[in-house]
Amino acid sequence: MTKKNDPRLQRKFLRAPLKSVCLYVDGEHVFKARVLNISEGGILLSDLPHIPEINSLPLAIDLVIFPRLQTLNLEQLKVLNIEEFPRTIMKTKARMVRTFEGQSNVDRIFVNFIGCEFYNPTSEFKMGVFRYVETFAKNTVYLLSLFESLGNRSEQLELLRTVAHLLGYDRRMKVPLLRAKVLHDYQSLESL
Repeated sequence: MTKKNDPRLQRKFLRAPLKSVCLYVDGEHVFKARVLNISEGGILLSDLPHIPEINSLPLAIDLVIFPRLQTLNLEQLKVLNIEEFPRTIMKTKARMVRTFEGQSNVDRIFVNFIGCEFYNPTSEFKMGVFRYVETFAKNTVYLLSLFESLGNRSEQLELLRTVAHLLGYDRRMKVPLLRAKVLHDYQSLESL
């Protein structure tokens, strides 16, 4: 069996990058972390100022609501600003998948990423995350199709760079490097 077809290396749920913030509660304190990606099953956090001690962690996640970019023309896309996209605060509980047993408090300080699994999420929460991931995946497929149909037209290049920017990529990146980055991110939606 090849690595690609190994079911142990396949995710249960599609995941999508999410450049956002998350608040979490530990005891009587509220902390802020960066969100790197999300799926219906869990979330990847970074820059945690404090590693929580509890197993059931209350979370509040700032989830951006992307439009379907394929349905918009270049002029409509050019006036969009990701900072102005509608957002919703999604609340749930999660448990850390990564454990820190046997590590000292000093060792815990150097942990950069924490993977958390959602714990009994509501159907509304799951549907909100599903819609986010599905829309992000469709927008990524649209961006990849723009690479395939690029040609020499400057308008097509501007459309590609605008869509890439709205999805969080650096619009100034050289096209081959940008394509490689987008393709890598697309492939990592499903695989570990």
